[in-house]
Amino acid sequence: MTTSRHGGGVRPATVASVFPAAHRRLPTVALGLVLALVLVACGGQDLGKANFQRTTVPAEPGSGSQGEVPTGPITDPAVAAEALRLVDPCPLVGPDVLSELGTPGEPRVSGWDRCANTAQDAGGKKVSVSLQLGDLLGLEKPTGNVEGLPLAENSLEEGNCFVSALTSRDPDLGITAQVKYEGGDPCRAGRTVLQKVITMLRAEPATVEQPEGSVVGLDPCTGLDDAATGDVLTGEVDKRATSLHDCTWNSRGTDLTLGYRLGHLPSVQDAAEEVDLGGGVTGYQKVTSPDSAQCAISWVHRPIDETLGELVALEYRNRDADAKTDDACGKAKVLATKVAAGLP
Repeated sequence: MTTSRHGGGVRPATVASVFPAAHRRLPTVALGLVLALVLVACGGQDLGKANFQRTTVPAEPGSGSQGEVPTGPITDPAVAAEALRLVDPCPLVGPDVLSELGTPGEPRVSGWDRCANTAQDAGGKKVSVSLQLGDLLGLEKPTGNVEGLPLAENSLEEGNCFVSALTSRDPDLGITAQVKYEGGDPCRAGRTVLQKVITMLRAEPATVEQPEGSVVGLDPCTGLDDAATGDVLTGEVDKRATSLHDCTWNSRGTDLTLGYRLGHLPSVQDAAEEVDLGGGVTGYQKVTSPDSAQCAISWVHRPIDETLGELVALEYRNRDADAKTDDACGKAKVLATKVAAGLP
């Protein structure tokens, strides 16, 4: 595989938060309140071969969403989460892809799993493309297929379309191209992009660097074992990935979220309390809701330079209790200490 740049070394144009913002199309699971901690920690700066069984034949190249929806399991290793975590997203919206839409610009990286670019079509109209790997698709239902993968589209407004190729089921994660193309057909442009992207993923996609000790390739759902989560969650626990680098555990109104991200280094100057997580690791703790038992802790796992590093964040939320009846920060600290101790 071709190795590219920013496993830890390139400063992203935007690193929004340790937990991604709530997905943009519909009210799916909200990771929202922890943004208060990490966005403040970022100084207020917004960092913006299919192998599965099919009941139909795959779409022909260039056919976009034509064809029926594949219903079999998705087992293509090229789009599995463990493969996508290491893919550099920017070549996927580089000249080789966007030249299909017009004259391409320069890609702008936005973390490990997101990159954006623009192109100018033959008539001078601007096409803006933002590509997200491991996107949580929520309620969108596939209506066709692209290169043998289920395809879903959502056009919220004229000139703007989200086009997604489903890459896993339960959780429903996919590769999404958000396209803004005023005066053009953004959904068709999105299908064109996804077709090229999937073809590249099945060849030799460029990958991010993996410096020693990096969390970029780790599955966040393995960051806490059942014994650890069982100490704070009662009853049946639903564990699922919400992106390539985020995982949630939900049980009876109480949930945990663990995420890895590229971001600005947090500090006590960001209105967060400094806490000792053991092993020389300093965490930055903040109550994320004044009305219920919610607390988030973030820490620097691997510094990259004076301002940027690989961050880890954990949030505990109990919406059925208030701060007087549930020690949210105490529980978050216990769990964060266990996570930090288990990282490379």
